[in-house]
Amino acid sequence: MMWREHALIGAVIALAAALLLGYRDIISLFLFTSIGALSALVPDLDHHASKGRQWLDRAVPIFAFAFSYLSACGNNLCLPNIEVIKSALALIGIYFVFFTFFKPKHRGITHSILAVLIYTALLWVVFNAPLALVGGLGYLSHLAADREFKLF
Repeated sequence: MMWREHALIGAVIALAAALLLGYRDIISLFLFTSIGALSALVPDLDHHASKGRQWLDRAVPIFAFAFSYLSACGNNLCLPNIEVIKSALALIGIYFVFFTFFKPKHRGITHSILAVLIYTALLWVVFNAPLALVGGLGYLSHLAADREFKLF
């Protein structure tokens, strides 16, 4: 399956989850569908030439800082809390260190239930439970679409 299909499936599942969780405002729905779409591309990050890797290399820092700004300041113009910035930097660092130094083989650990759980837990720690849920569902949608379910 190509990256567009994975992203679309992840976005639709995340949108459905957001609506089931009671989110109705356009900004939340956009954020949730974006996280779901991007999360659906994460399993293919183990392939250096994947479109998801190219997009996520740019999107991870942007979303981390945008979320840290919005979560610390709401819709008002202000400077974000330094603790939230540290969380965003930690997420960016983990992402780049893992894929730069560990270089997992294609369709290896990143296509496993263990990876889904780790990814979801990381999102929960850095962001919050609803975003972790839609991120985990987006990731899981990729495995379901590829019919690639392994424990680790």
